[in-house]
Amino acid sequence: MIRERRNPKPFGILAALFIVLIVSLVGCEKGTLGLKGGGISGSVLDSRTLVGIAGVSVVATSGEEGEDGRATKFTTSDSNGNYYLSSMRADEWSLSFDKFGYVPLGDSASAAVSVVVVNDNTSHVPSVRMQQMYENQYVTVTGTLKDSINGTLITYGNAQFVFGQQTFSNRLPTELTTGFRVPASAEPIRLVISVSGYEVYFVEFTEGLLSDRDIGTIMLQPETYSIVGRWQDVPGWVFEANPTANIFAYAGNRAVATATATINDQSFTISGIPRGVSVSIEAEVKGYRMNGPIVVYPSGDFQGTIYQTFSLKNNFSPIMRDVRVIITGENIRTNDFVGAYCNETGTRWAQTIVTNPPGWTIGTPRVIELGTNQVPTGYELHFVGYVVGDGKSNEVTTRVDDDGAEAQIVTIQVN
Repeated sequence: MIRERRNPKPFGILAALFIVLIVSLVGCEKGTLGLKGGGISGSVLDSRTLVGIAGVSVVATSGEEGEDGRATKFTTSDSNGNYYLSSMRADEWSLSFDKFGYVPLGDSASAAVSVVVVNDNTSHVPSVRMQQMYENQYVTVTGTLKDSINGTLITYGNAQFVFGQQTFSNRLPTELTTGFRVPASAEPIRLVISVSGYEVYFVEFTEGLLSDRDIGTIMLQPETYSIVGRWQDVPGWVFEANPTANIFAYAGNRAVATATATINDQSFTISGIPRGVSVSIEAEVKGYRMNGPIVVYPSGDFQGTIYQTFSLKNNFSPIMRDVRVIITGENIRTNDFVGAYCNETGTRWAQTIVTNPPGWTIGTPRVIELGTNQVPTGYELHFVGYVVGDGKSNEVTTRVDDDGAEAQIVTIQVN
């Protein structure tokens, strides 16, 4: 009996169909067998605040434009600015970002983001920063202008305010208190403030103008002129001592400028006097009093330098004090002539003839008083006492004080 042979054909067909099914389930794009697609994740931040931007359209593309194999994926950033793209084939993808109010980042821009996707992996993209656009948006800038010399509010004078490329001319200084509406800008911008009679002032907004700004109180420096004073008729003992002088420029009862200088500097400069302001100059010099202030009258728009002499002979008077000179000595005899003088000023005490001066015994001279003379105070002076008969002399150096009502006594011993 011949047994019937089995036909294996149905079994082979089933096996082939099973293999095709498996390949279709686990196969991946471009014929990569047994692999799943990859993904991309990242975040979008505001370039100024570094806060995540919600609702940004994120588009990922791979392949060249016009190719049959070009692929595109879309998503939107969440409330924290995060985004995620999945089921992407293994390839290099370019990302673009777009949202109204922000400068778009295209896939062909210099700041474009490119990332390579690998199967079974999520590629993490560094945070992308988008710059907000401020076209047709305005902010208000306010502030207060004051005089830096007297601290008063500046209310008068033609003013100009320049914000970048926008200029506000023929304004009052107080209009800055109300404020100026200017286009918002994320770029650095400079404010230039020009008020007649004052130096130009600059305010730098290095971070741009993205919101209303109060620049606070701006102290404007008045346009000024200077006075150069020159010392004249300085006595030798004053020049040698080289005292320090304090100089004040008064406008009314207010000092608007000051200076300090030594006499040996021969000149001094008082700067920062407001333009057009007449001033009275007063100076303090040791041992002297001014006869009266020196008044300077500039023209209304003068901003240069005025030269003025300060004479210690004509504009000042020395502070004087009585000095009583006493000559002592063991060898002063009757009928000797005794005298004294101040070496610096030339002041002389009249010669006195000795007649039975007081002493240890009658006829033995001891003390001779020459009387008083006035000499300048505040400086060390040399007083010389002498005896005419035998040509003897001696010198005493002392400073004459200006705070005594009675005569200052200078005693010179001549032996």
